[in-house]
Amino acid sequence: MSEENGPSREQLRAHRQIFWDAWHKAQAGLPINALEVRIARVIEMHPEYHHLFDDMEDFLDRDFQVDDGMNPYLHLSLHLALEEQLATKHPPEAANAMDQMVAVKKMDRHDALHKLLEVLAETVYYAQRAGQEPDVEAYARRMKELAA
Repeated sequence: MSEENGPSREQLRAHRQIFWDAWHKAQAGLPINALEVRIARVIEMHPEYHHLFDDMEDFLDRDFQVDDGMNPYLHLSLHLALEEQLATKHPPEAANAMDQMVAVKKMDRHDALHKLLEVLAETVYYAQRAGQEPDVEAYARRMKELAA
């Protein structure tokens, strides 16, 4: 796969290896860095994906089909990106939407994360289809709508 069509197999394996290592270190009670803590927390929230961490080679190399639903690795990666946005309050609209959904609308945090994640996934998807950077203004507008 060329760079303009997405990551190479080697890049994909390297990124997935980070998730694999973080999860297995956390499960073994080994020391982990701040990024690995965040990754392990995201994986912990998704017991439906835990079985994927049983076979390293399968996890690193598996091609997930569109008709299987969202690629679990993509889902976990988007969760991680969203958690980073919330932690840094960048964009502030994402953090505001999360605060509003949890504090005011009384949504479960994980359910609220998934609402935000849908917007992030769509934003990334449309940007990739258009071969452009994500539309951050449209993303911020959608986050404001979720907070309303």
